[in-house]
Amino acid sequence: MIPQITLTSDRLTLRTPLEEDYPVISAFMASDRARFVGGPVTDEFDQWRGFLSGFGHWALRGYGFFMVLHDGQKVGRVGIVNYVMWDEPELGWHIFDGFEGQGFATEAAARIRDWADTERGLGPLISYIHPDNAPSRRVAERLGAHFERDTDLLGHAAQVWRHTGGQA
Repeated sequence: MIPQITLTSDRLTLRTPLEEDYPVISAFMASDRARFVGGPVTDEFDQWRGFLSGFGHWALRGYGFFMVLHDGQKVGRVGIVNYVMWDEPELGWHIFDGFEGQGFATEAAARIRDWADTERGLGPLISYIHPDNAPSRRVAERLGAHFERDTDLLGHAAQVWRHTGGQA
């Protein structure tokens, strides 16, 4: 059983995932919006395994992706992952189609970053960002993160951005 955690910010509710979130997450993974996070993934079994890995993070590590809700709508997922091949825990964000550009990623990531620090003792966190992903770089900058180094992640170019904490 994963912990049931709900966080709030000015406009958002952030909650641990539920099985009912699968359709919106599988749609994201099948879309071009997932190109910087291992997608698009169109095979349903691979989508399901990816979805279940989110629950595994919560069960094994006590943290993971939160579903981001604005006025009851699922607008994205933001959270912390630390796969066995990662150097350290990563703060990541995936905003669903039609909800980008409204500050949801920044607001949710700031709240989760602060929760991870105070409640889980994690930090300062990193974010892996593909060099071509300018919108994610802008989110990292708004969060106060700074470019640390270039790296390779799962055979792809990536940048490591370091979060230094504090309110965004």
